[in-house]
Amino acid sequence: MPRHITIGLITLGVGFAVALGFFVDVVGRVQSLMKNDHESAENPFKAPAKPLYAPTDPPLNVKIFFPAESGDPILAAEDQTIFKSGELGNRAKQILQKLQEGPHADKMFPSLPKDTKVQDLFISEQGTAFIDFSDAIATNHPGGVLNELATIYSIVDSLTYNLPEIKQVKILIGGVEKETLAGHCLLLLPLDMDLSITNVMPREEKTALLR
Repeated sequence: MPRHITIGLITLGVGFAVALGFFVDVVGRVQSLMKNDHESAENPFKAPAKPLYAPTDPPLNVKIFFPAESGDPILAAEDQTIFKSGELGNRAKQILQKLQEGPHADKMFPSLPKDTKVQDLFISEQGTAFIDFSDAIATNHPGGVLNELATIYSIVDSLTYNLPEIKQVKILIGGVEKETLAGHCLLLLPLDMDLSITNVMPREEKTALLR
């Protein structure tokens, strides 16, 4: 076979092998991407929840307000512990978590309806905490003036009593303002602390009695 034909065939063979290898590599990459996309669709990646406190943060005793079994007062305080994060928002979220978990004592009831979630929290420079709850806080609520009052002020009093930086609480539901929680108690305006329906006296009165 002439030399130039042999060289040509060798060159052709090498070129074909390179092209085939490139093709196989491309197909492999496409299949890998498709597999990854499929796995991502079935198991979407979720970023880990950001810790609400550091291991070095000191414990902080708080009073969490829950509906009292007797109904008089409407709310009773349960002593619990959170951690004093440097971020006010993280301390507020810890208190809201305690409300979601419910009371430890037998003579108290949970204040938040089943499946209620805190979707967002923002605290303004003026000290108003805006809390966006999931729709479950309204749709799963039993209703009634006293029940709604207990739910609302368990949130308001638990935050404002333990975190003096929070002056008022504004409750949102499903990302929007609602006129009432479940037909009775108004939610249009930010709410101040009200200990008159609890078994805890204001700090000022307590201090005056101790003098």
